[in-house]
Amino acid sequence: MLKKLFKIACLVLIIIGVFYGVKLTIKKQTPDASKREVEQKIFSMIQTKTANITSFYTYGRAFNIKGNISGISKDNFESVKLLITDGIEYEKEYELKYELNDSVLTFVSSNEINSGLIIDNLTGDEYYVLLRLKLNNSIEPRFYSFSNNSELKNIDYYTVTKDGKNRKAEISFISKEVKEQKYKLLKISMTDTSLPENVYDIVIDAGHGGTDKGENLGKITEADITLEYAKLLKASLEKHGYKVFLTRNDENTNDYNYTNMYDHDGRITTACASRAKIMISFHINQGNNSLKGLEVYCPCNSNLEFAKQIASKINEYSSIELSNSTSFKKEDGVYVRNFTKAEINAFTKTANDKGYEPYPITTETPYLYTIRETGGIATNAYVDGRNKTYSANEYYNSNQGIECYQIELGYIKNDLNIITDEKENYIRAITEAICNNY
Repeated sequence: MLKKLFKIACLVLIIIGVFYGVKLTIKKQTPDASKREVEQKIFSMIQTKTANITSFYTYGRAFNIKGNISGISKDNFESVKLLITDGIEYEKEYELKYELNDSVLTFVSSNEINSGLIIDNLTGDEYYVLLRLKLNNSIEPRFYSFSNNSELKNIDYYTVTKDGKNRKAEISFISKEVKEQKYKLLKISMTDTSLPENVYDIVIDAGHGGTDKGENLGKITEADITLEYAKLLKASLEKHGYKVFLTRNDENTNDYNYTNMYDHDGRITTACASRAKIMISFHINQGNNSLKGLEVYCPCNSNLEFAKQIASKINEYSSIELSNSTSFKKEDGVYVRNFTKAEINAFTKTANDKGYEPYPITTETPYLYTIRETGGIATNAYVDGRNKTYSANEYYNSNQGIECYQIELGYIKNDLNIITDEKENYIRAITEAICNNY
């Protein structure tokens, strides 16, 4: 009897083992099979001809592309859109800004560098980016994949930490051959992960430092105040779960000067290396006796909503007024500072006098280097080493940019008491604005 029961028990265990073995095998094989089926569906949708990508980048959390497609008749053209799909259930269309000249349709996904496809909102695993073109003589739209016609490299992007979790997005151009037909695809692959040791959510820059004291009033210096603000904001953001990097801290502050920001351990280089999504740079204005108030500086060609929130919340939680300066003002408390024509002429003269080719600066180039040089191609960064006063910014032509905001805490002559006495109010406001948006 016992032998019979033992045989039955062994048989049951064998059956259970086989069942789970088969189940595990199916579980392992199904994703690959499903993936092939999805790709087959995408291949069946797209034309053999591809659209050309001439530029693609991330800036903050936004992904954007620029490109063109030829052979489009103006008389036959109806509409063009960007389609993001997982090939199963998810489909989202984005309006494209475009021009059609001489049968060449040029397009850009957004005129605002911090708007577009927000990568952090993607919750699936695999996405395909396609061009949706509708012609008058066709009932159904045509879909085109993309070829990379730039020298830019694929992007590895990490999402902002939420509830202790992150995802990695691999934005890449891939090639496939199906039934002797070659296809190219722009693909976004998402995986659950944690941030690598050298990758951060937010970077905070304390303006000036070392031999560069910035503005001063007696023994009170801008460099000391901004460092205190940076450390307070870091502590506040870390309480909310963000991983935060300081370009300047108590250990390295004495190493800074007026020209080493692009050195290997300089503030711009270390900021870019952090691969953060946003950067807050603290400064204090000098100005004249009549100027006072808070100013938040943003990149050109950007959505100003986050900057407006920072300014309004600081104004709400503290007694600082929004600046009464009208130079470069876009909204109350919000400013965009680009090069002026006079400044471009002066920079060109300096280049000619020193014997190097002038930088490609235009009136669309941000003047503030903290904003310009951390944004890469999105903000027209240009410091490539031709001016030997500075090292080259090794990230000047990067297609992964940090969304930077320079906060001028006030004017040292008229606002110093508020700046020094109400630090906690400033920090509360900035923290809340970041938490609400990121």
